[in-house]
Amino acid sequence: MTNSLHASEVGGTQMAPELAYDLITSESPDIKQILREVVFLLVPCANPDGNIMVIDWYNKWLETEYEGGPMPWLYHKYVGHDNNRDIVMHNMVESRMLSKLLYVDWFPVAYIDHHHMGSYGARFYIPPFSNPTDPNVDPLIWTEQQLFGATMILKLEQAGSIGVENAATYPAEFNPTYTRVTSWHNICGMLTESASAKLATPMYIHYHQLQPSRRGRPEYRAQVNFPHPWPGGWWRLRDIVEQQKISSIAALEAAAKYRETLLRNLYLKARRSREKGRSEAPYAMIFPPYQHDPLTNLKLLQVLQNLGVKIHRAENEFAIDGVTYPKGSYVIFLSQITRPYLLSTLRQTLYHESPWTKTPEGAPIATYDLSSYNLAELMGIKVVEASKPFEGSFEQVGAIIFPRDSFEGVSEHGYLINGRLNEAFKAANRLLKRGFKVYRADEGVNIGETSLPRGSFYIPQQEGVAEALREVAETLHLTFHPLESAPEFKRHAVKQLRIAMYQRYYGGNIDEGWTRWLLEQYEFSCTTVKDEEIKEGLKDKYDVLILPSDATPLITGEKLEEYFEERYK
Repeated sequence: MTNSLHASEVGGTQMAPELAYDLITSESPDIKQILREVVFLLVPCANPDGNIMVIDWYNKWLETEYEGGPMPWLYHKYVGHDNNRDIVMHNMVESRMLSKLLYVDWFPVAYIDHHHMGSYGARFYIPPFSNPTDPNVDPLIWTEQQLFGATMILKLEQAGSIGVENAATYPAEFNPTYTRVTSWHNICGMLTESASAKLATPMYIHYHQLQPSRRGRPEYRAQVNFPHPWPGGWWRLRDIVEQQKISSIAALEAAAKYRETLLRNLYLKARRSREKGRSEAPYAMIFPPYQHDPLTNLKLLQVLQNLGVKIHRAENEFAIDGVTYPKGSYVIFLSQITRPYLLSTLRQTLYHESPWTKTPEGAPIATYDLSSYNLAELMGIKVVEASKPFEGSFEQVGAIIFPRDSFEGVSEHGYLINGRLNEAFKAANRLLKRGFKVYRADEGVNIGETSLPRGSFYIPQQEGVAEALREVAETLHLTFHPLESAPEFKRHAVKQLRIAMYQRYYGGNIDEGWTRWLLEQYEFSCTTVKDEEIKEGLKDKYDVLILPSDATPLITGEKLEEYFEERYK
């Protein structure tokens, strides 16, 4: 169980110590059974740095007109609310830690992630998800969600905790978040969402402000998946803590009472994935060594391995459908428990049309997050699906090994780096920061049997450059090609531009954070500028100003109410 992955959703972190205390001290027979039958791993806060920032901000403005308002910056150094969407790529340290916990060290039977949602709908959303479903997920996942969710809503209603809905708002379709990626691993991934207060400040909500859900609950009145509507009134952090705690204990009770069933299901789901991988296409996914950017190919394989995917490497050449693949090609066989994950993130997705994706009038209903997330396409990696079984000699890879650096001798005529490689830009920035001259080729260049494309980086011979190139080659796994004769190709000098990036005050901008992170990964220098500096004038201070994707009202502060009404209607 993880809590407060989004740091402004403070209920989970406030609830976690109480939950641990109650489990340790209670004399209830149900709790005693939980302690006998269940191993429970509790993460009190999945974004502790952000949680501290939010609480400090709240305390700073307590008992002022700004009490309970949002921070003017992201509650994460880079990605803010998007930390939940980073579980498929592991760009952030929090994602890498939680994936190691979930898919390598631990591999739980079930997983729950406690969140907050808007303030003017149901008080509490619990499993199961709403329609439509993800066809790659084992159907046992959806039935297990109903088992856990039924126990939760029963215990909540018994405790007089009302306004609870399920099978609404949050669809079971494709969604690259913690609760969906776990389901792609045959773990019963579940989500709860509490109606938000103003952090720890209560809100008064009138009945007429309460709204239907975009999915699964077309009106604010009692229905099967929303049996006891909340009538309105004061809504407090204490209410959030109670609902999350009751539902957490209920889920643990279900796990204790159905321990053998859930363990058997885990086995069945794993066996089904393996059997489908042996009997249904695709049987494997091949990552040939000839790639636009071979280093990025290895980075993708490394990400997949960190998510528990088993990867093999060909010990000899092999053939599929008349095509021969060389020794050293990486192969992922689909007869493994991560088959749903591989199908969902590496195959082309054709988004379906159905009654769940359109209104009765035929207008499309927007996806909750995305309609597809093909990692290979996004990273420019060629992946070939095996449509039939094949034979060959393959060895499971213990770790993805990046190539040894290659610095092919000192040349008085200079060196070239392949400009197709992402890491080449990092190398160029490192060299420029150390004062070395760097150029880019304006045309393709042939060096012996090697052809390098237009845009490749050329580093002329300079004092100390050979030692610098050896160091860069070793750390970035790059090959530097020495020229055999004086360069005759057209080229232009590269210089490091003075980059500024605008950062607005209104709650932070995730696109700004991601862009800043990306620039840092490739060692571009970037200065953050805000309103006052822009108003004073940027002429002669910077060469480039980056304006992250944003809505005009969030930058200017004008017509904000109209903007939010249009966005959320």
